[in-house]
Amino acid sequence: MATLSGSPALRARAGDRPAPLAGVTAPGPGGLPPEVVEACRFASLQLGGPRLVSLGVTSALRGEGRSSIACALAEIQDEDYERTVVLLDLDLERPSLSRRLGAAPAPGIAELVDGTASLEDVIQPLGGGISLVAAGASAWPASRTMAGILRAGVLLAIEERFDAVIADLPPLLSSSVGRAPAAAFGDLLLVVRSGVTPLGRIRQATAHLPVQPSVLLNGTRSHLPPWLQRLAGC
Repeated sequence: MATLSGSPALRARAGDRPAPLAGVTAPGPGGLPPEVVEACRFASLQLGGPRLVSLGVTSALRGEGRSSIACALAEIQDEDYERTVVLLDLDLERPSLSRRLGAAPAPGIAELVDGTASLEDVIQPLGGGISLVAAGASAWPASRTMAGILRAGVLLAIEERFDAVIADLPPLLSSSVGRAPAAAFGDLLLVVRSGVTPLGRIRQATAHLPVQPSVLLNGTRSHLPPWLQRLAGC
């Protein structure tokens, strides 16, 4: 499989058309469009399948399908492998998972960090083996909350409760916390909507990551330049 800077690359799609990831809403993970879930199954296998422990899902910019991919990967862990999995919303500036999944926006990980809620308080079962830890609401700036998440053993405590943790991370290039959360996960998946995300921004996003990412392309080969085809294993 082709690589860029040593990172494995993935290409997953459903049929010949890009899966309509942006703007997908659903009452729960099981309500995601089937084409989104099927497009992620190959990526899930390449990321370890039933051996996946912690995965951060990110993107260069907003609107690339990052949150939908995270939800689909959680559904796959539950349905295909019968594992317990928690979706963790770490996009503290613009969280979306609670709204997307019909769950409470708080308390969440922000309250866990500032000591106003316990781990039991912030875990929201969604059905099957899937749970959510929402972003929550904090008076602190997102950068301070994220620093607390990364240094306080919060992620480890969550990981110990579930077979797998799948985090919806902030975009790499349009967030005040930048790349810091990416280093906290054993695996990192960069979602790229081909034909929409400027290629220079993709290069910029992947240039200095502390964790080498796999890349999931939402698009077709004809839309990709040669260097990105190589990255995607086309």
